[in-house]
Amino acid sequence: MNIKKIAFLLLSLSVAAFAGKVITYTASSVVSQEEANNTAIAGVAKQVSSTVKADDRLQTTDVTANGKETISETYTTSKNVKTNVDLKWIKVTPLPKEGKKFRATATLDVDEMTNNIRLQMATAKEKLERFEAAGRAALDASRYDEAVRNLAAAESLLQPYAQLKAELAKVFTLNDSYNLKHDLPGLKAAIASRLANIQVEAVPALPVIDKDIIADLNVTVTDANGIVTDFPLKAVQNGKVLAERRTQDQGVALFTIQNVEFGSGKHAISLVPNFPKDILKAAGMTQGFVVQYEVKMPACNVRLDCKGSADGCKALTDQMAKQSIFVGNDAGFPLLNAEVKSTPKSSLNQLLSFDVAVSVSGDRVSFSKTSKGVGKTEGEAVSKAIGKLKFKELEQQVKATCGK
Repeated sequence: MNIKKIAFLLLSLSVAAFAGKVITYTASSVVSQEEANNTAIAGVAKQVSSTVKADDRLQTTDVTANGKETISETYTTSKNVKTNVDLKWIKVTPLPKEGKKFRATATLDVDEMTNNIRLQMATAKEKLERFEAAGRAALDASRYDEAVRNLAAAESLLQPYAQLKAELAKVFTLNDSYNLKHDLPGLKAAIASRLANIQVEAVPALPVIDKDIIADLNVTVTDANGIVTDFPLKAVQNGKVLAERRTQDQGVALFTIQNVEFGSGKHAISLVPNFPKDILKAAGMTQGFVVQYEVKMPACNVRLDCKGSADGCKALTDQMAKQSIFVGNDAGFPLLNAEVKSTPKSSLNQLLSFDVAVSVSGDRVSFSKTSKGVGKTEGEAVSKAIGKLKFKELEQQVKATCGK
């Protein structure tokens, strides 16, 4: 049996009936210590109510056999009660055996129960007040992370306090002094309002890179009070967190962001405050601050002998151009051989599905990838499939071919 559940059953008692009372029951069993423990618990429950029912947790019916009180087998068939268990409110203590009889005493101290709950509530109340005050002080000083952490700590006390209050209310008459007095929603709103007005500046404003790393990006965070230190930021691209930093003494966070999206032209990453989503949403900052960067790779000119559909070869040429690999006819350009194969798979609602395989070979170049594409025509499906491929490996190999 799970004795902890019995403790919650006993909380339905009235304090008027049990205040200042210690309830005990001693029981014996010739079967096992476990049955003696269970019977003792049932005896405590019997003094509270002749029949206790709570779902499948505890059911007892007094039975008279040979002039002795027993309980139904519900207690001992499938539940496991261990000896020397000190429960939240009920203590079960095995006693020395009397001959073949196992013995145990169960004790419930109602005063101990109520005093313990009230102490926990008072402690939680004091902590909540302290966390809220600390959160407001931190926000006034533009220490946003500290304010958010104190808010979270205070909010974590609300549900446990409500549970303790509900528990105590079953055995004790509560007045308004047991109500929590706080304005955590107001603190959260104040944090969101202040966050909505912070400024983030990145230097350089438009980084130019020739590989998939943005190095030495200085990000400064300020608000109406000036620079903001210890402000957590994360660099996000396509839903993936690429780097995390905090601003230092001068309100500056130095980022080195690896594995950024790479291909000729302009791209963007987002610098998002590393705070809970509900606060960011209230501040209108779920997308963070957008920082653009530009990819300029050394151009590599090649000749391309492509076998496959015209749509497939054009899509491959376009993707290579994004990697600064340009196709020309000069006999001095290195030659690449390419093949685009498409295999029809299925059609659904006038959409065609194709498996597409792309291979490119040449001097020190060996590249092959597969993908799937869906479109209204084969050309559209193949183009979409090729557009999904990552050509970083090909770009690195061709650079070597071009002598870069």
